[in-house]
Amino acid sequence: MLRIVGLQRNEDPDREFVLLQNQGGLRVRLRGHVLLSERGVDLGNLAASAFVFADDVYIPAGLYVIVRTGCGKAHWAKTRDGTYAYQVFIGRTEPLWSRLRGPVHVLGPLHTFSERGESLLLR
Repeated sequence: MLRIVGLQRNEDPDREFVLLQNQGGLRVRLRGHVLLSERGVDLGNLAASAFVFADDVYIPAGLYVIVRTGCGKAHWAKTRDGTYAYQVFIGRTEPLWSRLRGPVHVLGPLHTFSERGESLLLR
């Protein structure tokens, strides 16, 4: 279960980030999760206020994901305390979270209709 444990708003997109942690007991597939600004929803601007994870990577229990607003290439990086964190980059040249004040949410993916339909056909 991914939870937001930190949010650093900054006018410099390379210094702005959201810190997530897998607080469950099992590894979590990152693909399909969404970061969403509640303020963006209120303004009716979902495209500019949400980030959907496309990375097909698994986050082990207890480990972190750092979502940076700026540009870069996704990778695993060693933290100061010797553990690893997966770093993801949104790829924006403008700040995101500092412009959209208010709560930020992480939403988990749900099973799609086709996945449920296929599992019913296999019975």
